[in-house]
Amino acid sequence: MDVTKNLQNIIETICLSETVDSLHFWGPKLILSAANTSIYDEVYIHIEGAFSIIENEQTIAMGVGYSMRLQQLCRLAFQKISAIKVIAANDLCFIFESGIQLYLFGDNGVFESWQLEARVEEKQLLIVAGPGERVSIFG
Repeated sequence: MDVTKNLQNIIETICLSETVDSLHFWGPKLILSAANTSIYDEVYIHIEGAFSIIENEQTIAMGVGYSMRLQQLCRLAFQKISAIKVIAANDLCFIFESGIQLYLFGDNGVFESWQLEARVEEKQLLIVAGPGERVSIFG
């Protein structure tokens, strides 16, 4: 199986049909509901790199140092994920039922760009978009 397709299947298993419950400002990270279809109790999307929010055919790009990052991520509150696409090596796109798209850029220089963390009891799965278009899966 293609590595990108395998990664997409794993992320869909964790996130598809989940709702953004809240935003943790340190990081920042989106906290998903994990109540609908996920087998996990806790699901977090850490956003450390650049991202774009696409809404009504308008793209709002957010680099790492922009002060408006958190305000833009607040748009995603209570949005339900309807589709997920792994694009290129480690770019990730979440598509919400409302039509809003969150595009996470995988390239963040020498740093991690995004992480997806899922936990159930003592078990943890961590997917990290690392430097050099690498994705690592721990757990």
